[in-house]
Amino acid sequence: MSRDFGLCLWSFGDISVEEKCKIAKEIGVEGVEVQGDLTQNPYELANILSTYKLKILSVTPDNVDISSVDEGVRLKAVQYFLDLLSWASELGAKRICLHGDVGKTAGSGDNEIDWHLLVDSTKTVMSKAEALNIEVVFEVLNRYENHQIITNKEALSLIKAVNSPNLFVLLDAYHMNIEEADPIDAIKKAGRKLGVYHVADSNRQAVGNGHANIKGQIEALHEINYNGPIIMEMMAEGPNPFTAVKGEDYLQVLTNYYKTSLETLKSWDEIIYTK
Repeated sequence: MSRDFGLCLWSFGDISVEEKCKIAKEIGVEGVEVQGDLTQNPYELANILSTYKLKILSVTPDNVDISSVDEGVRLKAVQYFLDLLSWASELGAKRICLHGDVGKTAGSGDNEIDWHLLVDSTKTVMSKAEALNIEVVFEVLNRYENHQIITNKEALSLIKAVNSPNLFVLLDAYHMNIEEADPIDAIKKAGRKLGVYHVADSNRQAVGNGHANIKGQIEALHEINYNGPIIMEMMAEGPNPFTAVKGEDYLQVLTNYYKTSLETLKSWDEIIYTK
C-alpha cells in the first residue's frame, strides 16, 4: 500500500508559505495540509507546492462559527466555507476540513437548536462540496476547543444526519487522547468513514514524547483498510509554541519532532503492512 505522509503547514507559525514548504520538503513528507487563507492566490500557492513537489492532502479552515445562533455570524461562516470550496477547487485540492469554532466551549444553552444549526449549515456546505466533487472531513476536537462533536460517535451521528456521500470524519490522536475512552476503538468504529487521521502524541509533541498508544492506532488504521493520509500536527512545547524553547528556536524543535516522528510512523506503517 502506498501511503502519503504529511504535516500541517499552520504549525510553522508566522513565516512565508514558501519557507514552510521548504521545511516540509526537507523533513521528507509527501504532502501537506495547507491553510485556507482566501487572500492567498490559489494558483500561486499551487505553483509553490509544485515547485517543492508537495501534494495537497487537505485544507485547514479559518476559525468560524457555523452553528452560531447569531444568524449574521452563522451565515458569514457558511459563506466562508462555500468560498473555501471554490478556492480549494482552483487550488486543485480534493479535500477540505470542516470544524466548529475553536474556543467556543459553550453553546446557546439549547442543545437541540445548536445541533439543528450545525446540521443545517453542514448540509449547505456539503451541497456545494458534492457539486465540486470535493471531500469534506469533519474534525473531531476536544471539550477545551469546542462544545460540539468531540467524539467519533458524535461525528458519525452528524454524518448520518447530513447524509452526504462526501462527508467523512477526521480523527486526531491528540484530541482522542482527551475525549475517547479508547482511541483505537474509535478508529475501528469510524471504519470506512474515516477520511483523515491526524497524529501527535498525548502532549501534541513528537511520537514517543507522550503516553498515547500511537502504534496501536496505526495498527487499527490497517485493520479498517484505511488508505488515506497520515498527517502530523505537532507543536513545540511551552505556553507559546511559536517562541524559543529552552534556548532553542521553535522551528528547529518542531522540525526535529516531525523528522523523528515521520521515521517512526513510516517504520510502523511498513511493518504492519507486511505482516
